[in-house]
Amino acid sequence: MTRIIPAEIFPQCPFFSNNLKPTSQSQKHNFVVRCSSSDHNKVKTGNPQRVKISTENRPTVHVHSNDMKVLNWSCKVGKYDETLYLLECKVKSGYKPDVILCTKLIKGFCNSKNSDKAEKVMQILEQFGEPDVFAYNALISGFCKMNKIEAANKVLNRLKARGFPPDSVTYNILIGSLCDRGKLGLALKLLDQLKEENNCNPTVITYTILIEATILEGGIHEAMKLLDEMLSRGLQPDMYTYNAIIRGMCREKMMDQAYEFVRSLPSKGCRPDVISYNILLRALLNKGKWTDGEKLVNEMFSAGCEPNVVTYSILMSALCRDGKLDEAINLLKIMMDKGLTPDTFTYDPLISAFCKGGRLDLAIKFLDYMISNGCLPDIVNYNTILSTMCKKGKADEAMEVFEKLSEIGCPPDVSTYNTMMSALWNNGGRARALRMVSEMIEKGIDPDEITYNSLISCLCRDGMVDEALELLADMEGNGLPPTVITYNILLLGLCKAHRVDEAIEVLVEMVEKGRRPNETTYILLIEGIGFSGWRVQAMEIASAIYHKNAISKESLQRLRKTFPVPDIYNKDVTISETRKQVDS
Repeated sequence: MTRIIPAEIFPQCPFFSNNLKPTSQSQKHNFVVRCSSSDHNKVKTGNPQRVKISTENRPTVHVHSNDMKVLNWSCKVGKYDETLYLLECKVKSGYKPDVILCTKLIKGFCNSKNSDKAEKVMQILEQFGEPDVFAYNALISGFCKMNKIEAANKVLNRLKARGFPPDSVTYNILIGSLCDRGKLGLALKLLDQLKEENNCNPTVITYTILIEATILEGGIHEAMKLLDEMLSRGLQPDMYTYNAIIRGMCREKMMDQAYEFVRSLPSKGCRPDVISYNILLRALLNKGKWTDGEKLVNEMFSAGCEPNVVTYSILMSALCRDGKLDEAINLLKIMMDKGLTPDTFTYDPLISAFCKGGRLDLAIKFLDYMISNGCLPDIVNYNTILSTMCKKGKADEAMEVFEKLSEIGCPPDVSTYNTMMSALWNNGGRARALRMVSEMIEKGIDPDEITYNSLISCLCRDGMVDEALELLADMEGNGLPPTVITYNILLLGLCKAHRVDEAIEVLVEMVEKGRRPNETTYILLIEGIGFSGWRVQAMEIASAIYHKNAISKESLQRLRKTFPVPDIYNKDVTISETRKQVDS
């Protein structure tokens, strides 16, 4: 198949060879900033009560022989409210609920995050029918996905009370949910409980879930202990398990061990798959180890494992990161000639490289080229383009693109809103930027740390420090703990407004809440004190902090030039440096 590729996008360059190595003052305002949503769903997690079927204000329903078909059809097409209503009417006339239908209905309500109605279906099934472990698992899984662990545990207790022994799937759902929420300790306790069960045992999936979570919280060595325990129980790990181990080793920079582990897999009864090689290849190239990467690719071919789209995407991303854009483009052509279809992850590093190189025009042409080849750009691709447009002062053009995103089936995400909000504010569109925050929340997109930091920075830059302090409280109220970056933005705003006493109070609060100040924190505060007219005091603090190794020698010298004071405040530093030289 002949492909026409614009010459501007694919410049002339050497053909990509088998060698993968690169060749070379505060004012008051009458509006309030808030990032909160007032909608909070409450779940009823109490003990199941007897279901009351009310037909008040409802039309009379006559049950016909084909009602079962109607029930199944309405559930199949996603009309869950209608199905539940028909179900309520039928049980009133003596119908015994079908457990398969009810399980599907429970899953439907859970997928739409309607926990109350999912619970109601289960209550109907418990009172008028015969629930099974699959129905209970569906409800437990739904509650877990909605982060309602207590409600899920109560369903588990009901399951046991009705004489149904939970199976390994039940435990895997609960263990997986706990791991996803960073509660590894509770998940391991549940594993111990599972091992004591008479009717079910941990499975490969159970251990794989725990191994992945342990790598993130306890490290690879603790994860290897779980792998050993798994083997001792006669369970044979699959490649998903082994790939989790490889990923954990790479995460902890254990490249040699990961390499040897991959090589040892055939002796363990498993052949490395393309995912195994991709995990290791990505880790090697992220470290700039092109020779090892080339060697790994050769081993991959020798083992009869063909590279996939992800493999080529990893290589192209590394080439773009190293400034080898021509070679990355050639690799794209090789990939396509092999019959592989690039996806959005393949194109994104190329688009980013064009943008970073100042070639927004080529980035946009490349976006058009993607579309012409049947690959619709995702929101990451558009975010890259929008960010570059805004940085180049083309906020109006960026807004035109932004307003069309939903129409083309690529709705904006929180990163899109963050980019556009900052661009609008910086171009004088403060009111529009704030409306955009409200619009984002109305669409169900939660603000993240970057949203708050951007807004706090914009407010401080415009001298609206009081509003910025209010937003800090709002951030904490929404469950997002401020980071050192957030506090540094506030300190800068307070110091610029010559509100040094409040800046010190913010620093104290920051430390009390367990956020460790960094060098930037101290320098901002010292500069705030100095520019407020207390130069001597500022340099006394700088000298003391330097002695505690909280700021570097270079930072101290820069502060001395900014706030020159008599040498008597610097003698201690000179003496300290002399002592270090003598000691060495």
